[in-house]
Amino acid sequence: MEAATRVFARKGVAHAKVKDIAETAQLSHGLLYHYFESKEAVFEALVEEMIERVEASFQLQTRRAVERLEQVCTARLNALESEVDAQRVVMQAIVQGQVLSAAVQARLDTHLERVTTVVQGWIEEAQADGDVDERFSALDLTRLLLYLFRGMAIRWTPFPVPLPRIETIMALLRRPAPST
Repeated sequence: MEAATRVFARKGVAHAKVKDIAETAQLSHGLLYHYFESKEAVFEALVEEMIERVEASFQLQTRRAVERLEQVCTARLNALESEVDAQRVVMQAIVQGQVLSAAVQARLDTHLERVTTVVQGWIEEAQADGDVDERFSALDLTRLLLYLFRGMAIRWTPFPVPLPRIETIMALLRRPAPST
């Protein structure tokens, strides 16, 4: 899957070939076809692996919701800085209209609904705790985060502008200090 992610990141899903993935993984074409019937099947497996990883990241045990938000955002920033990031590959495929099948698109839609629900719940909890600015709806703040990370995911590598620091992202959410 790492080899497929590298190939899809470099060439895009539409231009990648099974041959490219097999060579990058140092496998024969036949062995790759033993595990996957097509490039589309490799991409679908990548999508499923990415969704499983994101879902696992929601199992944080920290007491405060704001800490869960910060941990997930920090992990995403770190992943976006890495050369091999399945979420970035999937996001680029979506933006470029290369998702390939209605089934994969439906799976991604369901996943995005789940992400939205979880993050919105954390923001609502953090607002109730007084850690996140309650002047804005939890749904709008959730959308802000989703679009922020979606935008960062589609930047090309190497992009001359560095990603924002986690402190800056969290400052967008936090309750403003009272004025004196």
